[in-house]
Amino acid sequence: MSTAADHPDRTALAESKAHAGDFRGAISEFRALVKERTAAAGADDLQTLSARLNLARVLGAARQFSKAIGACEPLLRDQVRVLGPQHDDTLETRQLLANLRYQSGDAEGAAEELERLLAALSHVLMPTHDRITKVKRDIAFLKRSS
Repeated sequence: MSTAADHPDRTALAESKAHAGDFRGAISEFRALVKERTAAAGADDLQTLSARLNLARVLGAARQFSKAIGACEPLLRDQVRVLGPQHDDTLETRQLLANLRYQSGDAEGAAEELERLLAALSHVLMPTHDRITKVKRDIAFLKRSS
């Protein structure tokens, strides 16, 4: 089992595998990292949550949408509970989940997730912020296409 000092090296290794297109290797590394971080520091540890987010990202990049969604949903619940609904990582996971739902053919589910993202963003950004404008535009697009 790796130690906490090994964590950045393991993360870098998994990320480099993903960037090289070795999604199977990256997924394997991130799964091992999540398991090790959970055993060492617990499920609510920030590095554990980060590793879980990285795993969900790589699953999505590998076009394993149902597995990526299955990784995102419990991660998002944990992030909201531990970090809060407006934390950058929580917002990123919510955006990722919306994208994954859209890519898997669930435009309605993607729109619902973006509406929750918009609600969270509205607490931290001005109503005229570019990100809010883009999310509103994406919601309108998804509602037209579903």
